[in-house]
Amino acid sequence: MDFGNWQTQLRKGLLDIVVLNLLEQGPRHGYDMVQALKQIDGLTVREGNIYPILARLQIDGLVVCSTEASRDGPPRKSFKLSRSGQKVLAEMNAHWDQIITSIERVRRGVEK
Repeated sequence: MDFGNWQTQLRKGLLDIVVLNLLEQGPRHGYDMVQALKQIDGLTVREGNIYPILARLQIDGLVVCSTEASRDGPPRKSFKLSRSGQKVLAEMNAHWDQIITSIERVRRGVEK
């Protein structure tokens, strides 16, 4: 098994919930999200990878995008959770908590 590939695939699969949880804290620019994730071991993502995720989340109606003027250059996009995004995130977090609990039970050898 290629452990590095497993880690990469796991991280890719979790980026939606990670990005949505970042946006739950308040509106953010894509660059700001990349910088925040750089501070967390195992969650580093390149700036070029965050925008396709945000675009997909916007298409799915989970994220709302607005354009803000910038003093330093072109307008910047700011992203925030939509009401639908808040509801879906609550469901995702509940499911994640259940998965973590279940994995821990298996790791401890407790089947029921």
